[in-house]
Amino acid sequence: MDRDQLLRELNEFLRIPSVSTLPAHNQDCRAAAEWVAAALRRIGCRDVEFLGSQTHPVVWGKGPDVPGAPTLLIYGHYDVQPPDPLAEWTTPPFEPTQRDGRIYARGAADDKGQVFCLLQAIAASPRPGVNFRFLIEGEEEYGSKVLFDLLKREPQRVRADAVLVADMSYVAPGWPAVYTTLRGLCYAEITVRTSKTDLHSGEYGGAAPNAHEELCRLLGRLKTADGKIHIPGLYGPVKRPSKAELAAWKKLPFNEKDFLTKRVQGKGLVGLKQASVLERLWALPTFEIHGILGGFTGEGAKTVIPAEATAKVSMRLVPNQKLATVERQLVAAVKRFAPKYVTASVRFLHGADPAQIKLNSPAFKLLDQAFKDVTGRGSVPARAGGSIPVVPALASAGAPVILTGIGLPDDRLHAPNEKLELKQLWDGIEVFRRFYELLGSQESGVRSRG
Repeated sequence: MDRDQLLRELNEFLRIPSVSTLPAHNQDCRAAAEWVAAALRRIGCRDVEFLGSQTHPVVWGKGPDVPGAPTLLIYGHYDVQPPDPLAEWTTPPFEPTQRDGRIYARGAADDKGQVFCLLQAIAASPRPGVNFRFLIEGEEEYGSKVLFDLLKREPQRVRADAVLVADMSYVAPGWPAVYTTLRGLCYAEITVRTSKTDLHSGEYGGAAPNAHEELCRLLGRLKTADGKIHIPGLYGPVKRPSKAELAAWKKLPFNEKDFLTKRVQGKGLVGLKQASVLERLWALPTFEIHGILGGFTGEGAKTVIPAEATAKVSMRLVPNQKLATVERQLVAAVKRFAPKYVTASVRFLHGADPAQIKLNSPAFKLLDQAFKDVTGRGSVPARAGGSIPVVPALASAGAPVILTGIGLPDDRLHAPNEKLELKQLWDGIEVFRRFYELLGSQESGVRSRG
């Protein structure tokens, strides 16, 4: 394995600013799709297609057929989150930089570095006895609409004996994981309007309502300082993890002080005090404010009372909650808490139901063995706080979905200075190479669906 050459190839991928949420980067997303297609051809895919979109296509690939062998569908995404705030990056986000055994760049861990790892594991294998299929999309960070539409039209694309999704992390250094749940997502904009136009703060201040103030009060009613979300009905379907699951979490190498100082890098944690930190991260719904728009935010001063203000918010959903229900509950709560002199509305941008996964397929045992063989430790079951919207659709044909990954909890996903440990990359290539080898063995117990 020529590591220098592999890093040059990965750097090419990471330099592409494929930010799916910003139309200005549409052609960059297309360029990233082209990079993926070329990489699939290099590892022997005889059938590579762009599906569903000219700018954010799903890259479909089929490897050489191995009659009677198991079929493994590999999912990943080539799009990335916006890099803002740029001033907080030590080095530019799309100029990959190596420091202290790490590679820093937007997408290094989420998910370009992990897609690269899965593909290079195939290249490192002497013709594994597996039928490979690939769905590498360009809108995971923006709702996966292109892929959802594709799978509605062509559900046969997910026919496989197992689906492998490497978009996750170890639970701690040296502790690989497979994930049993993903939280769902409800992303929305809440807008309030208080008057027809902005007003002069000297002539109207003290009497005219201020859209920013009203929005802030509304948001404060939706979620109070104790961490409780006051959306009627929201907590109804939420079930506390079982005693066995909670006991297993206590055995994980999770240190609350390290979580605060090294990962959050703050001075205190918030949330429902009666729940442990892992419960808050993995088993409870959330309500987060991502940005507030309106009024005057430019350089200098402008004494204006804004007539309209908008907050971008998201909610993470846990098992037994449904996106459609939560959307209705949020609309009702906004109408309930907004004063009569304010016009309040909710616009939904994207979302997904939560996913639950049973670890009873033979494929999970094979991955566990691969981790043991390479890293010396098998995988532990864990929950995930994040969301991958398309996972339920990937499982729709009945194949088990293996959620795992080579990242670490401090990789700073979606934040400045995102990184990937190079040791994780090299170990990951060996782990998945071994997994493919085990999957393709006659004793794997994973039968081909064609």
